[in-house]
Amino acid sequence: MTVASRYSGDAKDEIARVRFERSCCPGAFVRGMSRFSSAAHSQIIVATERSAVARAALAGAKAAGIDAVADRKRTARLADRTMLTVRPEMPFSTAMVPARSCCRRAWLRGAFLASGSVSDPARSYHLEFFCRRDDDARALCEALASLSVDAGMSRRRGRPLAYVKDAESIADLLGLMGATQAVFALDNVRAVRQTKNDIRRRVNSESANAARAASSSARHREAAMRAIRTVGLSRLGPALAQAAQLRIAHPELTLAELAARARPRVTKAAMAYRMRALGLIGKPARTRRGSVKRRR
Repeated sequence: MTVASRYSGDAKDEIARVRFERSCCPGAFVRGMSRFSSAAHSQIIVATERSAVARAALAGAKAAGIDAVADRKRTARLADRTMLTVRPEMPFSTAMVPARSCCRRAWLRGAFLASGSVSDPARSYHLEFFCRRDDDARALCEALASLSVDAGMSRRRGRPLAYVKDAESIADLLGLMGATQAVFALDNVRAVRQTKNDIRRRVNSESANAARAASSSARHREAAMRAIRTVGLSRLGPALAQAAQLRIAHPELTLAELAARARPRVTKAAMAYRMRALGLIGKPARTRRGSVKRRR
C-alpha cells in the first residue's frame, strides 16, 4: 500500500467509526453510500475492500431499518484482497440530498467512504469524490457549498468528479466528516511546511542583505582609496580621513559597526554621509549630483 493510499485509508477507517448524531442520520448515510458507490448496480450500498467501511454500511443500514447482507469475493486483480459488497434486501431511493445539516454530514460521510479519496498532505493537497453521473458531482458540490467548503468539478477518464484542493478546505471537510486524526496529521504537515518556508525566506533575505552589504562595502572602500589618491589623506579633514581609514581597514563591517568604531562615536547616518562625501571626491564634475560639505 502506498503512502498516499495509507493516509486516505486511515481517514476512511476513522470516518467509518463516527457515531450518528441523530436517529435520522443513518438513512442519509446509507443513501449517500449507495448513490456514490462504484458498483454498477444502483441498489448495492457499497463495494469496498475495507472491512471498516463494510461494517459501517451494515451498521448504518441496520440503524435505518434496512435489511442488508454482505458478500465476500476475491478480487481478480489482487488475490490477497477481498471485495465486500453490501446490498439491501429491498430497493430504496437514493436521489434525495438531505435538508438537515446533521444528515448532510452523514450523507457526505457515506459518499466519501463509497467514492472518495484524499492525497497524503506531505505530497499534495487534494480530496476528491469519483462520481458516476454529472448530477451526482453537482449535488456533492452544492452540499459542500452549503457547509462552507469550496469544491470544483472536473472529469477523469470520461467520468465526473468533485474535488477540493485548498488545504484549509480539506481540513474543514475532514473535520466535518469526523476524521480528527487525519486533520491533526494534515495540520502537522502544514505547520512543518510553513516553518520551512519561513526559514527559507529568512535565509534568502539574509543572504540578499549580506550580498548588498558586501557590494556597498566594496564601493565605499574603492571610493575611500580613490579619495586618498586624489587629494591625500591629510587634506580630507579629520572626519573623512577617519571614515576612509576605517573602511579600508575593515571592509567586512557594516556602517553601524564602523560608526561604533569612530572616535568620537557617530551615528550610522553620519557614517553614511561621510561615505557619500568620499564617493564624490575624485569623480568627474558631470557625475556629481550635488556638492557635499566636508565634516570637520
